[in-house]
Amino acid sequence: MPSVLARGAAPVTAAGLALALTLAAAPPATAAPGEVRVRVGVTGGPYTASVGLVITGPRTIDGFYCAANGIDPTPLTALVDADDQYGLGGVRTRWDAATQDFVVTEIHGDAADASKKWNAYVNEKKITTAPCHTAIKGGDKIRWTLEAAT
Repeated sequence: MPSVLARGAAPVTAAGLALALTLAAAPPATAAPGEVRVRVGVTGGPYTASVGLVITGPRTIDGFYCAANGIDPTPLTALVDADDQYGLGGVRTRWDAATQDFVVTEIHGDAADASKKWNAYVNEKKITTAPCHTAIKGGDKIRWTLEAAT
């Protein structure tokens, strides 16, 4: 039986394989309908990050649908998608039945507690509604900061 190379297939070089794997790991170049591209940062705890463009859109998180107005991406979807796309080290949330929304409890091991909590900012303005009830748009800058609880 002839080998694969004998049948005319080109050998794969290490450089070619590395390039293919690099391109496969990168987030998609364009967003799908309903998705936007935003920048996401995490500050306030020992872990600080600022990642490239994050493609985000409405999504289900821990069994609950997270979308402002039922269709728009949110600061929380951007955070979860940033973790998925760039590896922020894990995002933990809990569902708050009273507000019918999520509370971020931990990012990269930096946990909220009785004295500090995770707050979201959109374009440097602290959000005043819950994170799944706040709409974001393409080009927004989303920052999650661990701050003293008020």
